[in-house]
Amino acid sequence: MAEIIKNPQDHDKKPHGHESEVAFERKDVNVFQISAFGIGLLLAVIVSVFAMWAMFDFFYHREDEKNANNPAALMLNERPKLPPEPRLQSEPKLELKDMKADEETILNSYGWLDPNKGTVRIPIDLAIDLVAKKGLPAKPSPTGGSNDGYRMIPEDSSSGRTLEKISQ
Repeated sequence: MAEIIKNPQDHDKKPHGHESEVAFERKDVNVFQISAFGIGLLLAVIVSVFAMWAMFDFFYHREDEKNANNPAALMLNERPKLPPEPRLQSEPKLELKDMKADEETILNSYGWLDPNKGTVRIPIDLAIDLVAKKGLPAKPSPTGGSNDGYRMIPEDSSSGRTLEKISQ
C-alpha cells in the first residue's frame, strides 16, 4: 500500500520498498512493422483503385455491345445539327446584346416620338427628376364627391361607418 505523507517536507522522499514496482518499456516501437503495414495499406488501395477502374471499363463495354442498336444510343453518337431553314436567330447572344444597347440608347437620349403632335422623348433620369418636382396628376375620387369631401373607411369597431377627409 502507498504511504500517506503527512509532512510536506517529506514529499520529495520516496517510500522505501516500492522501487521494484516501478516499470517502463524496455524496447522501442518496431519501425519495420509499422512501415510494412503502411506500405501494404498503400498497395492495397492502389490495387483496389485499378480493380474498380477495370470493372467499370468492363461494364461500360458490355452495355455498349448490348445497346448497339438502341435509337437513343445512335442519337448520342450523331453530331448536333443546326435546325432547318429559315433560322430566325443565327447569333442570339450577339442579337440580345445589340437589343439591350439599343434600349439603353432610347432610355438615355432625346428624340421625336411624333413630330406632327410635337411629342418628344427625353432621357429617363431627366423624366424622373421632372416628375419628382412637379408630381403626378391626381384624379378625384368619385366616392368623395357625395359626402362633401369625405369617404367611408371601414374599421373593426365602427362596422365601416368612419368618415375621413380626402385631400385633393
